[in-house]
Amino acid sequence: MNSYARLVKIIADMAIFLEFSDEESLDPDIAVGMMESIAAELQLISLDDKKKVANTFYLVSKVYQGDRAVYIKQLSESLGLI
Repeated sequence: MNSYARLVKIIADMAIFLEFSDEESLDPDIAVGMMESIAAELQLISLDDKKKVANTFYLVSKVYQGDRAVYIKQLSESLGLI
């Protein structure tokens, strides 16, 4: 995995944490706010970079299993990259 893919995986790991943590571990409003912040920052990158990030989310999704893999495959759309 190259450095670019590792950076995208960090975003994926954070998104998984925010999505799959229970309410006792993480306030849902805080989780939603952070996901909105991540999405807003990603909206500022170029169209080419959005495509690269989206493709890399798909590739990185293979590292995960089950619901987490499905979630990461769909993350590009959830974050408004595609």
